[in-house]
Amino acid sequence: MENNCFCGNNTAYKECCGAIHSGKRKAVTAEDLMRSRYSAFVLADIDYILATYSSETCPSDQKEEILEWAQSVEWLGLKVIHTEKGKEFDSVGWVEFQAGFIEKEQKQIMHEKSFFNKENGVWVYVSGEYPKLNKEEKENLPNRNDLCFCGSGKKFKKCCLK
Repeated sequence: MENNCFCGNNTAYKECCGAIHSGKRKAVTAEDLMRSRYSAFVLADIDYILATYSSETCPSDQKEEILEWAQSVEWLGLKVIHTEKGKEFDSVGWVEFQAGFIEKEQKQIMHEKSFFNKENGVWVYVSGEYPKLNKEEKENLPNRNDLCFCGSGKKFKKCCLK
């Protein structure tokens, strides 16, 4: 039995993000694309990452830097916090997420609200912002004594909160 996909879905990689990476199927929603991009970062599949950028914002001149960074970190897990629009028949969408990773032996969390739109009927990543959390959003983060979302089995305060 294959492990679940890197993106956190309870489906094997081959049937989940792997099917999108290989072109077997397209990302139906903005969240599908965001999850497939996360899995591509885990695999350091820079060609896929660049191919899923908007034609207006693609940093193709930074391919080597992006590859070097993706290979230098250990990805721990993905948590989708909120989606807005981005469904199959929408033309724009936002996905807010947290991705845990280890870089230079330090655990970190990337918190981003990503903007997606469709180009020629296909979802693409346009840009991201790093939001400051309001009181309600902070309340939705794991409690310091909850198990960490990265899957380490440790409490959040002893893991990614550090």
